[in-house]
Order: sequence, then structure tokens, then C-alpha cells
Amino acid sequence: MPYLIYTNEEDANARADEEGKELNFDYWREDNGIGTRWLTAPVPTAEGEWALDVTDYDLDEQEEATTVPSYNPVPSEGE
Repeated sequence: MPYLIYTNEEDANARADEEGKELNFDYWREDNGIGTRWLTAPVPTAEGEWALDVTDYDLDEQEEATTVPSYNPVPSEGE
């Protein structure tokens, strides 16, 4: 899976919002604000950044060039 890595949650959310708007998800329809907002949600990484699964996103050339194949997830308790 390709991922885009963001240094902060706000930027990752903004990119997820952009894709959700493009796909016309319920959340983004006029006077709605409920329902599906994102195709995928950003997740925190072990390095304190945010990974966004962009497998089915429409990426521009710059984004395509900066995807990574994996990320280091935050360890769950007991690991």
C-alpha cells in the first residue's frame, strides 16, 4: 500500500478531506455534515508523524513521487 506521511495531523486531515470532497461523500454534501467524510483516515506513526493510506486516491505527480510503501505504527500496549 502506498502512504503519504505528514508531519502533523492537520495536514493529513486536510488531504483526506480533499479526497472526500472529490468523491462527494455524504459529509461534504450541502447542508449535510454527517456520514462518510474520508476514504481513509490518517493514523499516527511511531515517529510522531501521520500516515495516510492513499491506495485509492487520485494523486498528483508530486504526491506519487513522495509515497512510501509502509510506515512504523505506534506500538500497542504490551509490545
